[in-house]
Formats: sequence, structure tokens, C-alpha cells
Amino acid sequence: MLAVIKKTAAPGAVVEQVPMPTARPGEVLVRVRASSICGTDIGIYDWTPWAAGHITPPMVMGHELVGEVLEIGPGTETTLKPGDLVSSETHIFCGHCYQCQIGNRHICENMELFGIGRDGGFAEYATIPARTTWKNDPSMDPQLMSAQEPLGNAVHVVTKADVPGKTVLVVGLGPVGLCAVAVAKAYGAKRVIGLNRHAYRRELGMRMGADAVFDTLPSELENACDVVLEMAGTGESVDEALRAARIGGRIVLFGIPKDLVRIDIGRHIINKELTFESVFGRRIWSTWFQVADLLAAGKVDLGTLVTHRFALGEFEEALKAMRSGECGKIVLLP
Repeated sequence: MLAVIKKTAAPGAVVEQVPMPTARPGEVLVRVRASSICGTDIGIYDWTPWAAGHITPPMVMGHELVGEVLEIGPGTETTLKPGDLVSSETHIFCGHCYQCQIGNRHICENMELFGIGRDGGFAEYATIPARTTWKNDPSMDPQLMSAQEPLGNAVHVVTKADVPGKTVLVVGLGPVGLCAVAVAKAYGAKRVIGLNRHAYRRELGMRMGADAVFDTLPSELENACDVVLEMAGTGESVDEALRAARIGGRIVLFGIPKDLVRIDIGRHIINKELTFESVFGRRIWSTWFQVADLLAAGKVDLGTLVTHRFALGEFEEALKAMRSGECGKIVLLP
């Protein structure tokens, strides 16, 4: 089969033919219908320190996918059947550790990550653990199903933020930030403002429901936002988030910085008595049900979010488009 392979512990990736996988006990084999590129995939391609600490090449890249079930692994207990359209939850939980036992399977202490700790979905076929497989509504456009995973991140972020009736600033309008704009509006925020350097993303933010967008933090928004969702993960974006939050406000951190970030704790945190939350992934499976409800009600339009489609073999071209910032979510089609 054709697949995108992180072949060596160095920058780059290759698209080449590799053996087709087979479903082991506890897994399902799927024919990939679509996959989508995440910012994490760029980090893996570039071989950032984070990638070097989490990945052992060679490995099939990609963790956001939708596939058609072809085969159930021997002895696997599941209600899934061949022909079902399924998405993968990236966080593969053990089910036995303390966090799993108290309902925090998304931050399992023994967690394995699909497309990071094991072969992923930038391929024609993939295997997924049955326990982290989500059965999709067949009425949904299959090319949009892979974007449910990043939408789930946004739902988790906004749910933690407690946005009803609040002025919400979304710092960073990448795909998850764009989803956060739509979800915050759907969940009753009084005003949603987006912040992004790229004009393309700002325009897309308005289409996703933002009330206003800016390239940098305007003076009138300093110390004025009830809730700030930090989705970019840079030193500059964290500083803007801290300056924007009002006294007694709340900041939810989602973007993962590539480098250490310096902050003035006394000025921005203690003096303001801010509340901080952080999000890693989606709650399993409550966030996925929330996503399904939002999509069924038409409150979030993934068709607006997905702006580009490339063939799997055009992975390098797709990556260039994503780096440019002149895109929303990019989907790969095998």
C-alpha cells in the first residue's frame, strides 16, 4: 500500500509502498477514506525535540482519519462490523491505570498515541484498536469525518472555559482555533474574537462565526476578555493571552510551545488572580458525543473548515500549503 513514512530520525518523510497491515487481536483493519494533517505532523516532519522524544522511526504518520472497516481482528469483542465508517481516537488508553479508573482515559498514564507511538493513518489502509474506534453517522460526508478529532479538541477546550455570556478571545486561528470560535458561539459566548497573523485565517475565522478578528492584540482588548483560549503555543501568543485576560479571568491553554516560554508571574498571574486550565485531547467518549450533537444540529460547519484536498501522494504539496497559513484544514485522499 502507499503510505507517508517517517523513515529516519531526521527532518523529512517519504511517500512509498509498504506492506499492508493485518488486524491483530483487539484491532480493526480499515480502508482509509480520508485523513487530515495536524500541526503535530509538521513537527514530526521537521523532527522537533518533541517529536524526537515521542517517535521511533520508521513509522506511518497521521493520526486524524476516517476509514471503512474491512476486517475485525481475531477474538476482538466489538459491535463494529465490516462496512462501518469509523474515526480513530488518537489517545490509546490502557484501561487499568489510576487515571483510566477515575474517568480520565484521555490522559492515561500508560497512553500510546495513534500515528505517533504506533503506525497511523496517512496510508491506504490502517489498523486501529477497537477500544479507540468511533462509529460515524453514515449520513455525514466521509471527507469531513477525519476533522472530528480536532473539533473534539476545541469542544474540550471550550467546555472547560465556561463561556456562556462571556467575552472570549481565541489566540491562534489554526484549525483547532477556528473550531473553537464556532464552538464558543454555539455554547453561548456573548462575543468571540479571533487573533491571527494571517489574513486568510482571519477571514476564515469570521466565516466560522467570530464577531471580530485582529492580527495583533488591540489596546481596547487588554485586560478586557473574560476567557482567553490560547491555541497557538508561542511565546508571543501566550503573552497576548495574559495581557488580554481581565482581572479574575480564565485562560485555557491548548497550544504546545516548541520552546520554553517566559512569563511575568507576578504581573500577569498573581496580580490578576487568573484561573488556568489546560487541555490535552478529548474526553473519551463524552467529547465525541458532544461533537456529534453539534454536527447533527448544524451548529458547526466542517465544510467551511476543510479548505483543501490533496491526493495522498501529494503529501509534500499539502504540507507546503499548510505551512503557508493560506488554508484551513487540509484533507488527504488515498
